[in-house]
Amino acid sequence: MLQLTRHHDFQLFLSPENQQVALTNPPSFNWPQPKSELRYNLQLELCGSEQKWQWQTVQSPFQLSFSLPVGDYRWCLTDAEGQQSEWFSFEIDETVAAYLAPTAEDLFTLCENRSQFMMYFDEDISAIRAASEKDYSTLKATAKLAVDCADIKYPDHYKRGAEAGKRTAITNVREWLDRDLMALTLLYKIWQEEDSGQKAVDLLLSFAQWSPEGPATLVRPLTWGDEVGLSLSRNLFLAYHWLSPLMTEPEKSYVRPMLIRIAYQMEERLAGDEFHQFPGHSHTSRLPGYLGVAALVLHKEFERAVCERWLEYSLMIYRGVLPFYGGKDGSWAEGAFYSSSYSKWHHPFFLSVERLSDFSFYEHPFYKNYCHFAMDFVASEQAIHPFGDGFWCKRKSVEWPGFFAQNPLRIYAQRFGEQQTKQVCEKLESQIDTYALHLLDVIPTTKQLAFTKVVKQESKQTLSDVARFYDYAGFGIATFEQTNLSFRASRFGNSSHRHADQGNLALIDNGLGVLTPTGSYGYCFGSAHHSEWTQTTQAHNLPLIAGKGQLIDDESATAEMVFQQQGEGWYCCKINLAKSYQDVESFIRTFVFVAGKGVVIWDSIELQQEGSIQWRLHSHLNAHLDSKLVLLQAEQFQYECALLSQIKVQPTIEFGYQEAIPVTGGIESDATLEVSHLQWELPATKTHNVVVSCLKQPLEISFEDEKLLSLVVTEGNLTIDKSSLQLT
Repeated sequence: MLQLTRHHDFQLFLSPENQQVALTNPPSFNWPQPKSELRYNLQLELCGSEQKWQWQTVQSPFQLSFSLPVGDYRWCLTDAEGQQSEWFSFEIDETVAAYLAPTAEDLFTLCENRSQFMMYFDEDISAIRAASEKDYSTLKATAKLAVDCADIKYPDHYKRGAEAGKRTAITNVREWLDRDLMALTLLYKIWQEEDSGQKAVDLLLSFAQWSPEGPATLVRPLTWGDEVGLSLSRNLFLAYHWLSPLMTEPEKSYVRPMLIRIAYQMEERLAGDEFHQFPGHSHTSRLPGYLGVAALVLHKEFERAVCERWLEYSLMIYRGVLPFYGGKDGSWAEGAFYSSSYSKWHHPFFLSVERLSDFSFYEHPFYKNYCHFAMDFVASEQAIHPFGDGFWCKRKSVEWPGFFAQNPLRIYAQRFGEQQTKQVCEKLESQIDTYALHLLDVIPTTKQLAFTKVVKQESKQTLSDVARFYDYAGFGIATFEQTNLSFRASRFGNSSHRHADQGNLALIDNGLGVLTPTGSYGYCFGSAHHSEWTQTTQAHNLPLIAGKGQLIDDESATAEMVFQQQGEGWYCCKINLAKSYQDVESFIRTFVFVAGKGVVIWDSIELQQEGSIQWRLHSHLNAHLDSKLVLLQAEQFQYECALLSQIKVQPTIEFGYQEAIPVTGGIESDATLEVSHLQWELPATKTHNVVVSCLKQPLEISFEDEKLLSLVVTEGNLTIDKSSLQLT
């Protein structure tokens, strides 16, 4: 039988998923291929009918040119050797989003009688200007920061001895291109400020002098990184299009070849990375939206057939490959920091397609539900935003200005948010003095304006709102008043911007990190601090087994939610972590979170052979020993951490980091060095049952025969064993 298994953490998942309602109609048929060049026959059947379809020599992703009727379906694949996969069933019902996108030719035809067609039509401008007066002063303040053309210099971190200038180069292009160029261009585009427009043209012509190779390239081996090239590809095409009325033909002829070269580089990078099959590379995943913008901008001025190829590729990727890290529940597998930007890179492409055709990529369930995840994990005001790289960063960031989006709810709150979400969005917007990085969703399109007039019916809060588990990304959160417990149990393994932290938890009280992940980039992705601490299990609230943490860079290092239940003032869940560690027979982690008290953690671990356990917690609070208790102290409260199972074991505390954290180029960081690391060293045995409490108020707890954990809660006695829960 043909087995369709993933062999890399960046690779596609099988979809439509078996026995589930499809995400979109038509669905995108995706499957992991061991080699991208392989071809398959695909069979599709409408169950209970004679209606069948068959396609020969296709590859993943395969997308239909027609919508499917409501009904139950099944599909399978056959390879060139005649091996057939199992049949996979799915459903199309009335709730499935209509997702038959226009073709590239359709979009080109819709542009024919317009000279300006990216995001805004000429007839839109007066209404948009009237609706954006509140943004005008912020945009003007941003434009005042614009660099003088004479100060723009091509990145020089290719030079011997200047390698550390990479961070400076990234900062520069994000200021010069993402901020300065686009702020000035928008002031011209929306407010017809010709002086701002001319400054933008001067900047654009300065950037056109740069070589799109070396430190500005997008194609591998990327010796000097690709962030410079990404900023060029993100901004230059829209700036060129919007500023074209101010530019002479010789000026446009000077800029155009650079744009064409960048577009070819995007295509080369996407093809070289086999992105349609391996969409998990975070940098490459920005490019499909940029390539779609490039194709639309250039199609009247360059070879139409080439632009059509570029645009069809972008449409295909967004019809069914992206969002790879985003699921139908609105969650993002790489955490809050990355979700805040990766929910934005595509806006100019989506908004342009929507304005031209009335088709909207935002109808995908991820975009419609992102507000929920953002409110829980991204928009909150707290010390950290677990999990994944950048959890330590702030919206008012000194380390990566704007990458933790200043307003992650923009676009989504107006369209899909309830009243509270819209209020938080407005609050975040009011806190912005000058824009950073994400300026292309600030000024609404006419389509976006229409959503501000829609009043969404509010849902009534129920007990289920206390806790939510986002199944796609594998993030859970339970909240009682000003305290929340969050955790990770993900179908995605531990690689790239995801750490070896399956089962990790964070306990946040009034915005302070009682229990937190620790570390940072140090302050460069891939530094020793980042790769040897932050990405590894030792930096997180998890045990090491015989000194070893979870598997890294392994698609099989997954975790699974086994069970969850909640009651009046308490929440309990069980997570299976057996696949995350090596040489583990079984590993069930149980959390019990009690309102006003804190959290109790029970790890039931069966090893393949005897091994010691280094059981670890980390905190932003001041820590000190009091007998066998660890006291975690803040000004307004104190938590006590205690090992309840092996009561004779003495905990140890370490502070800060054991290695120097390199800081180069004057880079500051949002990460705190004031961290405490707690550890209990448990002797070698095959079976470990570890129970630890972290409480600010006393809680009656007993742990009997390493089999039953009992707690007294408001409703009665909560008794938990390895597989179930009883309340008496």
